[in-house]
Amino acid sequence: MGVASANTSMDEGELELKAHRDSMNRFEDQTGRDGADGTLILADALTYAAGATAFITAALDAMEYGGVTTRTGILIGAGFGLWICSQSLNNFRRLLPVWLRVVLGMRILPETFEEQSMFSRKRRMWTIVIAAILTSIIAIQFTADDTSVITRSGIPFHYVLWGIVILDTLVALQWYRVIGQSNRIAERPGGWR
Repeated sequence: MGVASANTSMDEGELELKAHRDSMNRFEDQTGRDGADGTLILADALTYAAGATAFITAALDAMEYGGVTTRTGILIGAGFGLWICSQSLNNFRRLLPVWLRVVLGMRILPETFEEQSMFSRKRRMWTIVIAAILTSIIAIQFTADDTSVITRSGIPFHYVLWGIVILDTLVALQWYRVIGQSNRIAERPGGWR
């Protein structure tokens, strides 16, 4: 009797809501989710690289000019912001070294789109937007610099940074689209009967 009463403690409205939620999860539109996972890893790598570049450049500028300048301060602030963004994209797992996470049996890669709550999905999307803004601040500093840094391929480095800004923006737009689709029921070729 205790088991039966525990199972019937939900009223019909709650059962209907649970059935609706479970049906939504089973039949929701899945298009674009695999690509969203891959682009999240790409955005994380780009964010981390842009932040590291800002820190290294700030340290070299401080050594060259014998102290902290306005440009150095901007680069340090934007680099720190990008580091926080990278941590946010990884649920702050990067605070521990990879080898320690492996020993402790913790996850290394971020959760897939499927495993994330709606709040986590939106947080990641807005984190990528913030990362694009911070990277554009770094790109402006490199663009305004009189002595342009040239990459090995001969491309000025500020073009690379502007490319990262564009890619981050495209990833955020993709996540916005996929999040919007996740609330829709997928269309079936024969329709629903």
